[in-house]
Amino acid sequence: MIGKKNICLTFGIIMCILLVFSTKTMAQGLDGVRWTGWGVRAGVSSSPDQGYFGFHVNLGEFARNVRFRPSMELGFGDDQVLLQTLAEAHYVFPKVRTWLPYVGGGLGLTYVNYDNHPVHQDDSETNLSFNPIGGVETFINNSMKFFFELKLGLASNDPDVKIGVGLSFK
Repeated sequence: MIGKKNICLTFGIIMCILLVFSTKTMAQGLDGVRWTGWGVRAGVSSSPDQGYFGFHVNLGEFARNVRFRPSMELGFGDDQVLLQTLAEAHYVFPKVRTWLPYVGGGLGLTYVNYDNHPVHQDDSETNLSFNPIGGVETFINNSMKFFFELKLGLASNDPDVKIGVGLSFK
Protein backbone atom coordinates (compact mmCIF):
# COMPACT_ATOMS: atom_id res chain seq x y z
CA MET A 1 0.00 0.00 0.00
CA ILE A 2 1.36 3.41 -0.92
CA GLY A 3 1.23 6.17 1.65
CA LYS A 4 0.53 9.86 1.11
CA LYS A 5 4.25 10.57 1.29
CA ASN A 6 5.00 8.29 -1.71
CA ILE A 7 2.07 9.68 -3.72
CA CYS A 8 3.29 13.25 -3.12
CA LEU A 9 6.84 12.25 -4.04
CA THR A 10 5.66 10.61 -7.30
CA PHE A 11 3.54 13.65 -8.18
CA GLY A 12 6.48 15.97 -7.43
CA ILE A 13 8.84 13.96 -9.66
CA ILE A 14 6.35 14.02 -12.55
CA MET A 15 5.90 17.79 -12.18
CA CYS A 16 9.70 18.37 -12.18
CA ILE A 17 10.09 16.27 -15.33
CA LEU A 18 7.34 18.26 -17.05
CA LEU A 19 8.97 21.54 -16.02
CA VAL A 20 12.33 20.47 -17.46
CA PHE A 21 10.79 19.31 -20.74
CA SER A 22 8.58 22.39 -21.13
CA THR A 23 11.69 24.60 -20.78
CA LYS A 24 13.48 22.54 -23.48
CA THR A 25 10.39 22.77 -25.67
CA MET A 26 10.37 26.55 -25.55
CA ALA A 27 14.05 26.57 -26.51
CA GLN A 28 13.24 24.34 -29.54
CA GLY A 29 10.51 26.73 -30.66
CA LEU A 30 7.66 24.28 -30.01
CA ASP A 31 4.43 25.42 -28.37
CA GLY A 32 5.03 23.23 -25.32
CA VAL A 33 2.64 21.54 -22.95
CA ARG A 34 -0.77 23.14 -23.45
CA TRP A 35 -4.38 22.09 -23.96
CA THR A 36 -4.91 20.78 -27.50
CA GLY A 37 -7.97 18.59 -27.00
CA TRP A 38 -9.51 15.66 -25.20
CA GLY A 39 -10.85 12.19 -25.92
CA VAL A 40 -12.68 9.07 -24.81
CA ARG A 41 -11.52 5.45 -24.75
CA ALA A 42 -12.83 1.96 -24.01
CA GLY A 43 -11.57 -1.59 -24.20
CA VAL A 44 -10.88 -4.87 -22.47
CA SER A 45 -8.09 -6.07 -20.21
CA SER A 46 -6.62 -9.38 -19.17
CA SER A 47 -5.67 -10.31 -15.59
CA PRO A 48 -7.94 -8.89 -14.28
CA ASP A 49 -10.47 -9.74 -17.01
CA GLN A 50 -12.35 -6.47 -17.27
CA GLY A 51 -14.08 -4.01 -19.53
CA TYR A 52 -12.92 -0.43 -19.09
CA PHE A 53 -13.71 3.09 -20.23
CA GLY A 54 -12.06 6.42 -19.64
CA PHE A 55 -10.87 9.73 -21.01
CA HIS A 56 -7.65 11.53 -21.83
CA VAL A 57 -6.49 15.08 -22.42
CA ASN A 58 -4.10 16.04 -25.20
CA LEU A 59 -1.55 18.50 -23.84
CA GLY A 60 0.65 19.05 -26.89
CA GLU A 61 4.27 18.22 -27.65
CA PHE A 62 7.08 18.73 -25.12
CA ALA A 63 9.73 17.63 -27.65
CA ARG A 64 9.63 17.15 -31.42
CA ASN A 65 7.00 14.44 -32.17
CA VAL A 66 6.66 13.56 -28.44
CA ARG A 67 3.26 14.36 -26.97
CA PHE A 68 1.93 14.41 -23.43
CA ARG A 69 -1.48 12.72 -23.03
CA PRO A 70 -2.56 11.99 -19.42
CA SER A 71 -5.40 9.47 -19.08
CA MET A 72 -7.81 8.02 -16.53
CA GLU A 73 -9.51 4.64 -16.96
CA LEU A 74 -12.09 2.81 -14.86
CA GLY A 75 -12.35 -0.99 -15.16
CA PHE A 76 -15.08 -3.36 -13.94
CA GLY A 77 -15.09 -7.14 -13.62
CA ASP A 78 -13.27 -10.07 -12.03
CA ASP A 79 -14.62 -9.10 -8.55
CA GLN A 80 -12.77 -5.77 -8.55
CA VAL A 81 -13.00 -2.16 -9.63
CA LEU A 82 -9.77 -0.69 -10.96
CA LEU A 83 -9.03 3.03 -11.41
CA GLN A 84 -5.82 3.84 -13.29
CA THR A 85 -4.39 7.31 -13.88
CA LEU A 86 -1.35 7.68 -16.11
CA ALA A 87 0.86 10.53 -17.25
CA GLU A 88 1.49 9.20 -20.76
CA ALA A 89 4.14 10.31 -23.26
CA HIS A 90 4.05 9.05 -26.87
CA TYR A 91 6.51 9.36 -29.72
CA VAL A 92 4.44 9.75 -32.90
CA PHE A 93 6.21 8.57 -36.07
CA PRO A 94 5.81 11.56 -38.41
CA LYS A 95 6.70 9.99 -41.80
CA VAL A 96 3.62 7.76 -42.05
CA ARG A 97 0.58 9.48 -43.57
CA THR A 98 -2.67 7.51 -43.19
CA TRP A 99 -2.24 5.54 -39.96
CA LEU A 100 0.21 7.25 -37.57
CA PRO A 101 1.95 4.70 -35.30
CA TYR A 102 3.09 5.74 -31.83
CA VAL A 103 5.00 4.18 -28.94
CA GLY A 104 5.55 5.39 -25.41
CA GLY A 105 4.80 4.78 -21.81
CA GLY A 106 2.75 5.89 -18.87
CA LEU A 107 3.62 6.39 -15.22
CA GLY A 108 0.93 6.84 -12.58
CA LEU A 109 -1.20 5.18 -9.93
CA THR A 110 -3.56 2.21 -9.88
CA TYR A 111 -6.30 1.95 -7.26
CA VAL A 112 -8.01 -1.44 -6.86
CA ASN A 113 -11.15 -2.10 -4.81
CA TYR A 114 -11.66 -5.84 -4.29
CA ASP A 115 -15.21 -7.16 -3.86
CA ASN A 116 -15.42 -10.60 -2.24
CA HIS A 117 -12.05 -11.54 -3.72
CA PRO A 118 -10.80 -14.92 -2.39
CA VAL A 119 -7.48 -13.46 -1.20
CA HIS A 120 -8.27 -9.81 -0.44
CA GLN A 121 -11.93 -10.04 0.69
CA ASP A 122 -13.49 -6.52 0.67
CA ASP A 123 -10.28 -4.51 0.54
CA SER A 124 -8.53 -1.88 -1.54
CA GLU A 125 -4.98 -0.83 -2.35
CA THR A 126 -3.10 1.78 -4.34
CA ASN A 127 0.20 1.16 -6.12
CA LEU A 128 2.47 2.76 -8.67
CA SER A 129 1.67 1.96 -12.28
CA PHE A 130 3.94 1.66 -15.32
CA ASN A 131 2.68 0.81 -18.81
CA PRO A 132 4.55 0.58 -22.11
CA ILE A 133 2.12 1.74 -24.81
CA GLY A 134 1.81 1.29 -28.56
CA GLY A 135 -0.89 2.23 -31.01
CA VAL A 136 -1.98 3.64 -34.34
CA GLU A 137 -4.26 6.58 -35.04
CA THR A 138 -5.86 8.17 -38.09
CA PHE A 139 -7.75 11.38 -38.77
CA ILE A 140 -11.50 11.00 -39.29
CA ASN A 141 -11.78 14.70 -40.06
CA ASN A 142 -9.86 17.89 -39.18
CA SER A 143 -10.95 17.84 -35.55
CA MET A 144 -11.23 14.10 -34.75
CA LYS A 145 -8.83 11.12 -34.58
CA PHE A 146 -9.62 7.44 -34.13
CA PHE A 147 -7.04 5.15 -32.46
CA PHE A 148 -6.27 1.55 -31.51
CA GLU A 149 -4.00 1.08 -28.49
CA LEU A 150 -2.18 -1.70 -26.63
CA LYS A 151 -0.86 -1.30 -23.08
CA LEU A 152 1.24 -3.77 -21.12
CA GLY A 153 1.11 -3.72 -17.32
CA LEU A 154 4.46 -4.00 -15.56
CA ALA A 155 3.49 -3.05 -11.99
CA SER A 156 1.81 -5.31 -9.42
CA ASN A 157 -1.83 -4.15 -9.77
CA ASP A 158 -1.75 -3.22 -13.47
CA PRO A 159 -3.76 -5.36 -15.88
CA ASP A 160 -1.31 -7.59 -17.81
CA VAL A 161 -2.65 -6.41 -21.19
CA LYS A 162 -5.15 -3.74 -22.23
CA ILE A 163 -6.54 -3.46 -25.76
CA GLY A 164 -8.58 -0.37 -26.48
CA VAL A 165 -10.01 2.03 -29.01
CA GLY A 166 -10.77 5.69 -28.70
CA LEU A 167 -11.53 9.08 -30.19
CA SER A 168 -9.59 12.32 -29.75
CA PHE A 169 -11.24 15.70 -30.33
CA LYS A 170 -9.72 19.14 -30.88
